[in-house]
Amino acid sequence: MADSSARSPAILKRLVGLLPLGLLLCIAPTATAAPPWNVGYRTIDVQDVLTGKFFPVVLWYPTPAAPAPLFVTGSLSLCRFPAILCRGIAYEMPVAQDAPVAAGNFGVIVVSHGAGGMALLHRDLAMALASHGYVVAAPTHPRSKGGDISGVGVWVGRPKQVSRVIDTILEDAGLGSHIERDRIGVVGHSNGGYTALAVAGAPPSPSAVAAHCRQHPDDAKFCAYGGAATRAATREVGHIPELRDPRVRSIVLMAPNAAPFTDDALAKVTVPVLVYAAENDDLTQVRYHAERVARGLPQAEYVLVKGAGHFSFMARFPTALKIIVGEAARDPDGFDRDTLHEMMNREIVGFFNRTLQSVGAKHATGALPPSCRSRVEDDRRERRR
Repeated sequence: MADSSARSPAILKRLVGLLPLGLLLCIAPTATAAPPWNVGYRTIDVQDVLTGKFFPVVLWYPTPAAPAPLFVTGSLSLCRFPAILCRGIAYEMPVAQDAPVAAGNFGVIVVSHGAGGMALLHRDLAMALASHGYVVAAPTHPRSKGGDISGVGVWVGRPKQVSRVIDTILEDAGLGSHIERDRIGVVGHSNGGYTALAVAGAPPSPSAVAAHCRQHPDDAKFCAYGGAATRAATREVGHIPELRDPRVRSIVLMAPNAAPFTDDALAKVTVPVLVYAAENDDLTQVRYHAERVARGLPQAEYVLVKGAGHFSFMARFPTALKIIVGEAARDPDGFDRDTLHEMMNREIVGFFNRTLQSVGAKHATGALPPSCRSRVEDDRRERRR
């Protein structure tokens, strides 16, 4: 792989601390307004183009209907126990189940979870986006021969699943007529970050992973993740077809898995990208993954979150599930996951509001507000010296 430090893209690099809130942030004014919509909730099944099997997808969307507490389990079934019990074992959301969509036209955001995850892990972000005028779809990606870590089911299956989710929403009887087809984005965490980069136009290469692990033996946890089965599944991937979905016009990455992409592959992503890195990430180490991605992309904003771990980007787990989930429910000492999400969700809404404007909108797609733009220009001048 080429040396990523040789590239000099326009990167907005921000070191984000959690206390006090608001310092060093660059949030579009539209993101701070009171949410104009309640949030509807329903599930659909989408057919995997590789296997023919169906996988579940959760939808959140603007609705005029009044919300009520809904408790949903990890299998996406409803919790039927009293609320006091459900609150500890199921995911609680203030939504209007199976409600009609609001009048108006909306963008679409697909949220892709990390390896071994499920559709509700970024539910707080999904509800924030829906309340600000987006239809949000989160699949539970199917497991394949390599688990949800590697293999054809991940390398090809995940990006194709995202495209099929977009197809299904556009064809949906209730939602399709409300969708602005030039306003589609993707959010991805960890392996979901791989997924988002692939659909945004970065061609992956199995050989890039092997080269990464040879060159960077100190990235030991990442390279050993999944064991021999993962490495075997990666070797068996073979030819990878075109995965880019030209309908996707903006993406957000959280602690992305960058190893499958060469620097030349990253340079092919032409859409705006917001990259979040966790300072204490020991699974996708910042310098080899998020930071390298931000340096290799033609247009990227980069946020390093002080004190965060790899799993800090996932919403908080119900109390009883924290014991079962283990590492994914824990943060580095002293880190406040809820505070991060309160800040980050607003910022992501603002990013998509800026970069997914309709064709013909007053401001150019992807343009940064003045407070951000000046800092990008400062960074450009600094890199020329």
